[in-house]
Amino acid sequence: MKEWIESLDLWAAITVLWAVGILRTSIMFSLGHLAAAGGARFQRIRSALEHPIYRKAQAFVNRWGALAVPACFFTVGFQTAVIVTTGFTKMSLSRWIPAMLVGTFIWGVIYGTVGMAVVWAWLERPWIATPIILIAVILVTVRHFYRRKARRTGNVQAHDTI
Repeated sequence: MKEWIESLDLWAAITVLWAVGILRTSIMFSLGHLAAAGGARFQRIRSALEHPIYRKAQAFVNRWGALAVPACFFTVGFQTAVIVTTGFTKMSLSRWIPAMLVGTFIWGVIYGTVGMAVVWAWLERPWIATPIILIAVILVTVRHFYRRKARRTGNVQAHDTI
């Protein structure tokens, strides 16, 4: 796969990744929409939407509206929560489609230029990623304990809850 993508012209690679982004995002939006419709087979999705990351995604979508969709493509992991939330809250297609097209294009450009280089560097030398992952885990753990302590003492600021 690496050789195939590297053999593509830059714009062709971006276009392929854009199409992949459109397909993946449309599936996630549809799953959220179907879960909102109340189908019994989508109960897992409905229960997953109770997870804190989806609550944050809902607050993000409620605050930023359609702008949340392209903005979420600058993140890793949070974008799925935002997209499923837009489907679950039934964002209108006239707002969602243009926002999704812009966001997936941004994603395609990021991965078509520097993103895939980072992924392949990590796959070829996974030992380089170990310290980075370790630092990220430490930072997330410290932040978690800081927030937990702040909640217990009642010192939670408005930006800490979003």
